[in-house]
Amino acid sequence: MTATGGPAPASRHPWHWRAALLVGLLALALILSPFVGPVPIPPRDVAGIVLEKLTGGTYPANACPDPVVVAGQMVPCPVLFVILWDARIPELLLAALVGAGLALAGGTMQGVFRNPLGDPYLLGISSGAALGAAAVFVFGVGSRTTSAEIALPVFAFGGAMGTGAIVLLASRSPRATSETLLLTGVALGAFFSALIALLTTLRPSAAALPLTFWILGGFAAATWTQVAVVFAAVVAGGALLSLHGRDLDLLQLGDESARGLGSDVRVVRERLLALSALVTAVCVAFSGIIGFVGLIAPHVVRRVQGPSYGRLLPVAAVFGALFLLIADDVADSVLGGGGLLPVGVVTSFVGGPFFLWILYRRGPRGST
Repeated sequence: MTATGGPAPASRHPWHWRAALLVGLLALALILSPFVGPVPIPPRDVAGIVLEKLTGGTYPANACPDPVVVAGQMVPCPVLFVILWDARIPELLLAALVGAGLALAGGTMQGVFRNPLGDPYLLGISSGAALGAAAVFVFGVGSRTTSAEIALPVFAFGGAMGTGAIVLLASRSPRATSETLLLTGVALGAFFSALIALLTTLRPSAAALPLTFWILGGFAAATWTQVAVVFAAVVAGGALLSLHGRDLDLLQLGDESARGLGSDVRVVRERLLALSALVTAVCVAFSGIIGFVGLIAPHVVRRVQGPSYGRLLPVAAVFGALFLLIADDVADSVLGGGGLLPVGVVTSFVGGPFFLWILYRRGPRGST
C-alpha cells in the first residue's frame, strides 16, 4: 500500500535506471536552460564562458564564439559573462536545489502523516516564513544598507522555524494524531495570512508589491552565497531524511504496529518533522513561497518508483529539482522574462489541478 491508500504499481525495471534517467534529464535541463529567458545565450557561448571562468581566463573574444543580439543590439562577451555567471547560473542552481528540498520535505511529511496532502505549506511553515518577510518589507529592516539582503532570509527563516517549533510542540500532545497536526498547520497558515494582511494594510505602498512577488516565489535575486547555503541544507537534510526510510515505511503500518516493530514513533515523528521544517525554512527563506512542489514530486515518483521511502525520497528530490527548473524556465520565457512572472504562478497552474485530482481520487476514503 502507498501513502495515498492505493496499491503501488509493479516495477518492471530496476529503480536505479529510472533514477539515472531523471538525473540525466536534470543535467540536460541545466545545460539548455541558459538559452531560455530574456537574454538567450547559445550553448557554445555558455560552454566558452564557463570554461574561461574555470580556467581563470579574462573574457577573451573566443570565449563567446556566437554573437548574441538582444533588442537589435549585440551583447559583448563581458556582459554575457556577468549575465550568465553572476545571475543565470545561480538562478538555475538555486531553482534545482529548492525544488529538491521541497520535494524531500513534502515526501517526508506525507509519510509522517500517512496522508497524501502532507506538504510543507499545509503545516504553515511557508506562511510563517512569509510573515517574517512581511516584517522586513513593512518596517524597512535594512532598507538603506546591504543588510536588507541579509534581513529577509534571516527573518523568513526565523518565522518558518518558529512555526515548525509550534507544530513540534503540538505533536507531543498525547492526543496528537496525523489529522490534528495537519489541521494545526492549516490553522497556523490562516492566522499568519491574517497577520500579513494586517501588516501590508499598515503600509501598503511600501510592502504590497515586493511582498506579493516574494509570496509568489522566484529566483531572480539568486547569488552564489545563497546557492551554497541551500546546497548544504538540502544535501545534509536529504541524507538524514533518506536514512530514516525504514522508519517512514514502518509509520505506514500505523503507530501501534510501528511500535511493535521497534520504532519509537513519537521520537521519529518529531525528528522527521524538525528536519523537514529545517530544509523547508532554508529553501523558502531564499526563494519565497513556491507551492505544490512538495505535493507533486513524491506523488509522481511513488506511482513509478514504489512506496519504499529509502528509494522514494532521493528520486523525488531529483524530480522536484527538474520540475522547478522547468517551471523557472517557463516563468522566464513568459511576458518577456526578467522576473515579471513569478515561478510560483507556474507551479500553481500545474499544482491546482493536481491537488483536485488527488481529492477526487481519494473520494470518501479521505479522513481529513
